[in-house]
This record gives sequence, C-alpha cells and structure tokens, in this order.
Amino acid sequence: MKTKSIRIPKDMMTAIEIVEKEEKIEESTAMRKLIRIGFETYVGNLYRQGKVTLREAARLLGINQIEAMNLFLDSGIKGNLDASDVLTSLERFVPRTPR
Repeated sequence: MKTKSIRIPKDMMTAIEIVEKEEKIEESTAMRKLIRIGFETYVGNLYRQGKVTLREAARLLGINQIEAMNLFLDSGIKGNLDASDVLTSLERFVPRTPR
C-alpha cells in the first residue's frame, strides 16, 4: 500500500468523521472506504456511458463480471446495451433460420 499526503477540505473531513463514527472504524479506513465508493461510482458511470465494457469495469474494480454487474444493478445502473446489441450478439451464436 502506498502513502499519499493530500489536503482535505473541511466538508470532506466532516464526511469522513461521519463514516468513522457510524461504522466505528479508524479515520484512514473511512477515507479508503469513501475513495473506493467514489471509484466504484466513477467506473459505473463510465460503464453506463458505454466508455468501458463490463469486463473492463470489472478489471478496473478488481472483481469478477458478475460481482460488477450486481454492484451496478444495486446502484441503479442497468447496463449499456440496447435490444439491437443483444440481438446482434445472439445472431453470432445462433444463426437465423429461414421461416
């Protein structure tokens, strides 16, 4: 783990103190938790906007794709595919049969 020195605005210190007290954890643990939540949100937004795939998002977060999808669903992010994307993917695996 790396040590960094940063300036933290008063309002952010208040947020850290709230997490620290509510969860009965040390200040440094509260800071890491808030940074992690922020990064998960950031990556989730990249995924929602179609800037990263689910695989890339999972890799960035250090979790598997199912865990990433569950994390995003819990955050209200349903995915970045529309019906035409799904149909295109299905056609690659199941060729269309003539009717």
